[in-house]
Amino acid sequence: MKKDWTVYTWKLDKRTKKGERLINARVLTGRDQTEMEHEVKVLLSVLSPSNKFRVEFVPHMKTVVNLMTGKEIEIPHDTPRACDPSSELFWSM
Repeated sequence: MKKDWTVYTWKLDKRTKKGERLINARVLTGRDQTEMEHEVKVLLSVLSPSNKFRVEFVPHMKTVVNLMTGKEIEIPHDTPRACDPSSELFWSM
């Protein structure tokens, strides 16, 4: 099934608390799981020492249930909790 994906690329960086920093986040459209796995392999082969980079991909949208209406809606996967209608924090502000 073809869908949109968000691809994150991190680089090792000892100066940060997590030991890595986000250097790129992009959305790729109309691809399935196997195409994305191939895309990540190609990306890691292009990055010069690939052991210094980490690449991860996740579906761009997620389905949540609105607490007030009970209906399912789609929101971007990286939506903050305060902006997510499926959380109590959204409705208490």
